Amino acid sequence: MKEALIIIDYQYDFVAEDGLLTVGQNARDIEDNIYSLALGCLDKNKDIIFTLDSHNRENWDNHPESKSFNIHCEKGTKGQEPYGKLNDIKEKCIIIEKKGYCIDTNDLDDIVNKYDDIILCGVVTDICVLQTAIALYNAYVNKNKKVKLKLKKSACASFDNDKHNFSIDYMKNILGMEII
Repeated sequence: MKEALIIIDYQYDFVAEDGLLTVGQNARDIEDNIYSLALGCLDKNKDIIFTLDSHNRENWDNHPESKSFNIHCEKGTKGQEPYGKLNDIKEKCIIIEKKGYCIDTNDLDDIVNKYDDIILCGVVTDICVLQTAIALYNAYVNKNKKVKLKLKKSACASFDNDKHNFSIDYMKNILGMEII
């Protein structure tokens, strides 16, 4: 069984106090949890996939997210970089840049073909984490492949605790994810 940890969008703009779309203290409070989880995976030679939200200023006005959010995680800026201690281990991770709320179909196919046990963590629980969980679930189901999807609850954060809790409940009860 091939295992992977997917750290979703734990980036400067989503976590830092001065980030352009910061989740705030909730996101900073989970840094040690994500870092410990990542170190444990590295110790066991498990793959770590780090998704990076990646946007370009020149075509931001045409992006669907521009109707809800200001430009954030601009490609090539500090805002796109992994936050804090996670930036120190990025060279040991598989980096997947994404332009939307979840991983694109080619990267999903690669993950489905390689892993059958996946732990998710990161930010924002009710946006990119949830969308990634749904995309992975559908990718595995549509290929008739079995996967063990898990969510590390203490390593996820959101702008809104009610939406955070709703999303965890959805992932558990609708997607059948194990909440660890």
